[in-house]
Amino acid sequence: MNTMRYVDWILSALCGFLLVYLLNSLSDKVQNKIVKIVFFILKALGATALAFSLIAMGAPFLWKYGYPLSGIYIALLADFFAQIILFIISLFKKDLPKKYSLIISIVAMLFVFLYGTINSQIIRANELTYKSDKLKSEHRFVFLSDLHYGSSQRKDTVQNAFNEIKALKPDFVILGGDITDEKSEKEEMEWVYSQLGSFDCPVYFIYGNHDRQERGDYVGGKKYTADELEDAIINNGLIMLVDDYVVVDDIVILGREDVSHPERQPLDKLKSIPSDSYLICVDHTPYQNDEIRELKADLQLSGHTHAGQYFPLHFLYSLAGLNVVDEYRFNDTTLLVSPGIAGWFYPFKNESTCRYEVITLKP
Repeated sequence: MNTMRYVDWILSALCGFLLVYLLNSLSDKVQNKIVKIVFFILKALGATALAFSLIAMGAPFLWKYGYPLSGIYIALLADFFAQIILFIISLFKKDLPKKYSLIISIVAMLFVFLYGTINSQIIRANELTYKSDKLKSEHRFVFLSDLHYGSSQRKDTVQNAFNEIKALKPDFVILGGDITDEKSEKEEMEWVYSQLGSFDCPVYFIYGNHDRQERGDYVGGKKYTADELEDAIINNGLIMLVDDYVVVDDIVILGREDVSHPERQPLDKLKSIPSDSYLICVDHTPYQNDEIRELKADLQLSGHTHAGQYFPLHFLYSLAGLNVVDEYRFNDTTLLVSPGIAGWFYPFKNESTCRYEVITLKP
């Protein structure tokens, strides 16, 4: 995330605010209260539709115009809050001067913009503990997913998080995919894997749906090849788990190919997995509920969702019955969905925090 992208980001938010301000200026001339209410609802629906389009759709034109459209989303969301505040004030004070309405709108805009932008640069550790009769000894490891390095976070933010993880001295680290994406330059990809390779413990890697820059054509072409990515991963000492597993004492770590990839193997094609060990399945996408039940892993680790990233997607995903963030139970399997250590594409996150999972397994 370089300086020019931040300049573009700030300008996009400013342009979005000016557009919404002009729309509100036109609506102020309308005296009909029903029309005003309808206009308010349309703006709220517009913010929701933009959030869904920018995060969930992934259409080619959105990759090109994502920043300006995000600016409009931020302005509409801020206006939603501002209008609620103004309505509450109007219950106690009639004929509020127009300059106060403008001040409240600006404050709401600054709050929404700064909260989401700053929140995307704050990474926290989330401590979790699981117990099982299958475990003979205690293990402590880190699971991190969806870094999207080069896309939405500053280099020092990422470096500080890596330093914190190193200081934890985990037994091993699991990478849950989308460590880089289509906006990552080759040098950024090589840097992040050199840093991950410097951890003083085994580091296990699975693919996400962005690592290989499958949609590179949307942003002017791929910055590196799949072979160059694999070389960077292997040459820095990381262990790739692509529909394969590794045994670590009394634990089995199974890494799945991403569900979007045509070479992902069905469960019955995987080589026999030891049944008496504690099984951790790492699958970038958390939506394969039938597979989760069939595999019967003790713990599945996933990412991909970013907890929605843009409000109110968390609520909408949950309403649709999707596994969005935190823990879910499938018989004897605990599914842990991480919101990710970063956001995708945009330096903005107002759903959940950026975090990595620090997991302790106990007998």
